[in-house]
Amino acid sequence: MAESLVGEDSVLDGAERLLSDVLEAVPVGLALIDGQMRYRLLNQRLAEANGLPRSAHLGRGVAEMLPRIGEYLESLMRQVMASGEPVLDFCVNSKVGLDDRGALREWQISYLPYRSLAGEVVGVVAVVRDVAAERRAERLRGEGEARLRMVVDSALDGLVMIDQGGRILMANHRAEAMFDYLGVGMEGVMISSLVPERFRDGHGRLIENYMCRPEAREMARQQEIFGVRRDGGEFPAEIGLTPVRDGGELQVLATITDISARKAAQASLELALKEKTALLNEVHHRVKNNLQVISSLLNLQTRSAPPEAVAVLTECQNHVRAMALIHQLLYEHGDFSRIHVGVYLERLTQLLSGSVSDSGVRLRCRGMGAVVYLGMQRAIPCGLLVNELVTNALKHAFPDRRGTVEVALEREEDGRCRILVSDDGVGIPESVKLGEVSSLGFRLIPILVGQLKGEVRLLRPEAGGACVEIAFSDEPESTE
Repeated sequence: MAESLVGEDSVLDGAERLLSDVLEAVPVGLALIDGQMRYRLLNQRLAEANGLPRSAHLGRGVAEMLPRIGEYLESLMRQVMASGEPVLDFCVNSKVGLDDRGALREWQISYLPYRSLAGEVVGVVAVVRDVAAERRAERLRGEGEARLRMVVDSALDGLVMIDQGGRILMANHRAEAMFDYLGVGMEGVMISSLVPERFRDGHGRLIENYMCRPEAREMARQQEIFGVRRDGGEFPAEIGLTPVRDGGELQVLATITDISARKAAQASLELALKEKTALLNEVHHRVKNNLQVISSLLNLQTRSAPPEAVAVLTECQNHVRAMALIHQLLYEHGDFSRIHVGVYLERLTQLLSGSVSDSGVRLRCRGMGAVVYLGMQRAIPCGLLVNELVTNALKHAFPDRRGTVEVALEREEDGRCRILVSDDGVGIPESVKLGEVSSLGFRLIPILVGQLKGEVRLLRPEAGGACVEIAFSDEPESTE
């Protein structure tokens, strides 16, 4: 410790020895400076803060060791010696060392009077704390908080942080605007005041229950939620809650969205959809009626037409009925995008059976409960196909006017569907191929199958008769 002292001065007594023993134990820089502003004692922390060895300080003046700020520091020390009062916690910035190559540092300094045994102020005790890292951390923390606040305030949703008692700790700009608190602030406001008065009685219990079992959740799952502005106006809202732990304290971040515009848009869309549904309903109803009028006119025409024209008019009437039935089903079921194929074929078969009611030919259906749907663009060719095949079987398969025609609907596990129109009549000659005969009906079949986006096969069962298989998929059509 002798190296820490430059001789024994009568002014500095044995207390210096005790002081020097504790210098190295403290976590700050300490120095004892005499009345001539010279370093008498200092610890290693202070030497490092000044950027020079401890031995270089002893016996030298403060202004000499710190040329940039030394005169200012010495003036403060003389003030302490003259008044006997300390100067506490002032900050200085300077480069360390005797030249400009040192790093810029920031210190927090306190000067305390050092008294002799007689009570006379004979020096100054300097307490120096390097706060550069601390201030840098504070600046970074402040910048981070500013950036976080900027992000929070730029959020499109309202963000409100509340404590366990339901008091608002923080609210972003969007929340203040949403609840009409701009310029007033929401800090300290109870969250219950943002709820309409008719809901406030149970709101406190809801908060207590949530605090007992905090978890991220949406609050609009079971009922509509409303917020109330500072002027009493209400608006529909969606709220999400997220628990946040700040140390040991539980806080809750509420994300609030004003859905007034969404509700208005939804109401407008529902109204437009209702009007469109009513319009489509009316359109299909009128189309069905017009087609039925055409069917009736064709029926009247058959009464006075020559025998060779009656068959043609009857076929045309059946085609019109097949199309009218689609519009009737769309009107009845209120689903204008698709029809149930089984229901449609069963109704179509009933219509066609009216033309053979006075003969010995039976018309029956099978598998009409299969879940198969088609859009309108594919349902029409499907109906015309079945109409054509059934009509052809009724005309040509039973010379003796006795037999059975069956329309079957099947759905396979892979999603493929089949319509089978079969009869137990005389069968179709081997020479007949679909699309290659003079009959208009058989020439139309490949065209209608193409519109259905399916495939067709002509089968000749060993037991006799004929069967036409139409395979297709009921997958939704592209709207393009």
